[in-house]
Amino acid sequence: MKSFRIIMLLMLVGILAAGCSQEADLTAPDTPTSVDKDGTEELGVPSIAIADGSGFLEGGVGMVDTDTGNFDLIVPMDATVVQVLLYWEGGTTSDAGDDTISINGTSVTGMGIGGPTNFFENYNFFAYRADITSLGMVVPGLNSFEITDFDFDFSGNDLDENNGAGILVIYDDGNLAELSLFDGLDLAFFDFAGSLNSTVPKTFTFNAEDTGRVADLVVFAGSVGENRPNQIKVTTIDGDQIFNDVLGSDEGPLWDSHVILVDVPAGATELTVELISVNSNEPLGASMAWVGTGLSVPVTPPPELACIGDYVWFDENMDGIQDDGEMGVPGVEVVLQDCQGNSLDNTFTDSDGYYEFCELEPGDYNVRFTLPIDHVFSPMNMGGDPAKDSDADPVTGATVCTTLDPGENDMTWDAGIYLPVQDGCTLTIGFWKNHAGFGPQDDVVSQYLHITLGDDGGDKSLVVTSAAIAVDVLEQRTYGRPNNGITKMYAQLLAAKLNFAAGASDVDVADYVSDADAFLADHDHDDWNSLSHDEKDMVRMWHGAFDDYNNGDIGPGHCDDRDDDDHDGNKNKFK
Repeated sequence: MKSFRIIMLLMLVGILAAGCSQEADLTAPDTPTSVDKDGTEELGVPSIAIADGSGFLEGGVGMVDTDTGNFDLIVPMDATVVQVLLYWEGGTTSDAGDDTISINGTSVTGMGIGGPTNFFENYNFFAYRADITSLGMVVPGLNSFEITDFDFDFSGNDLDENNGAGILVIYDDGNLAELSLFDGLDLAFFDFAGSLNSTVPKTFTFNAEDTGRVADLVVFAGSVGENRPNQIKVTTIDGDQIFNDVLGSDEGPLWDSHVILVDVPAGATELTVELISVNSNEPLGASMAWVGTGLSVPVTPPPELACIGDYVWFDENMDGIQDDGEMGVPGVEVVLQDCQGNSLDNTFTDSDGYYEFCELEPGDYNVRFTLPIDHVFSPMNMGGDPAKDSDADPVTGATVCTTLDPGENDMTWDAGIYLPVQDGCTLTIGFWKNHAGFGPQDDVVSQYLHITLGDDGGDKSLVVTSAAIAVDVLEQRTYGRPNNGITKMYAQLLAAKLNFAAGASDVDVADYVSDADAFLADHDHDDWNSLSHDEKDMVRMWHGAFDDYNNGDIGPGHCDDRDDDDHDGNKNKFK
């Protein structure tokens, strides 16, 4: 290398006679046979393990015609030094390079990572690497280094040269990055023949991300003189990024170590780097020795994970509010769902009634509680405290959808349950109509909805999903009129099913309910006039049975301590 001296072996006499500058007269040798590089000399994956970290730091010094080289390197105070690698490189007419140098007075023997690489005639280049992490020379803050005992001049030949030495530091400051490294020795001069006219491009691979990033590209190079045109070409899916004349003995004669900021486009999974000796004679393109290159691609940290959960309790007074003394219910299954109703995970409440789902990506979720046998859910969203109410829909057991933000710990999703008293009393259509929330009385109807009058999925089944629809059915003015037998049966069947949901036993009318539901799956109030005489009598029989049940004439008995309406709306006082 040391290209301005090459002619001393090729055309020394002619140059001196002509009085030309040695740089200006450096051209390709007369025949390719004077170039021995065979194309196998290129940077490769290091033979030692390379640590993970947040990024690279570098520093170095040129060592031409000097016994001592000094340089500084600053490590951020909040960083931890993970690994330290020392590189050095030079050329010699001897059969071997200098594999041992000293740093801050400590002798270090390196591993050969490139060479002998013959640049021309018998002029060989060598590169070395040593892992000096264990020496503890690099710490957070300012670090100063002195390189000595570095000498490739074994023969006294004027071509023998020390190029330089550099340190590569891998540090960790808590940020995430993908680190890759190649090292070795790759020589190039544009006007040489064969594989010496260019370096071999190196491709880094990494994981794609949805947004663009800026990566750190580290380059160690020797033998590039001042003002010798060169390029560093970086290629991604978006094309080439060209960095002109970055190399130029910036750390001292014939040594460069740099960190270059390069763009990594969204979706990219690889990046290729090549050092280029520019095809130029005025001034002469650079000769170069590529010793190492590393890439640190920042990784976008994943969002903080979230939790959702809380409590299932036994609601003794059935009011939908967690009261002092009401206990948690263990062993209740809780299913985590996305907001399309797909099950994602499940768990069970602990011995105190608590549950949680954690390690969740931020996003939209809800939970669905599974009722223990014979239990029902408390009315939802009662009271003014979201941490004390019941969030389970009384019909589906599912909560509404909620959005979990990064790092959120949302412990407000509760379910109250209770065990209805199966020998409870019955109430008439008048009670349920007056307690649907449209008058001074509290709404006690909504907690038991929805209720289907008819078989589930029946073509003409009437589904009662709100207190307003319940009132329309009970008043017998919307789905037909009071002289319509199916309309009257709608009202009494709905009241009966509300009584079932409230805890009254259905034993005495269960068969009637089953038969009536099967009939209503295929018939609605508009069909009344078209029914046969026998069909009308059957509807009247069902209606009468449900009326008797709701008034307490059959079944568990009427709740006779309330004001209520008598059969089919006639006012009566129950004492």
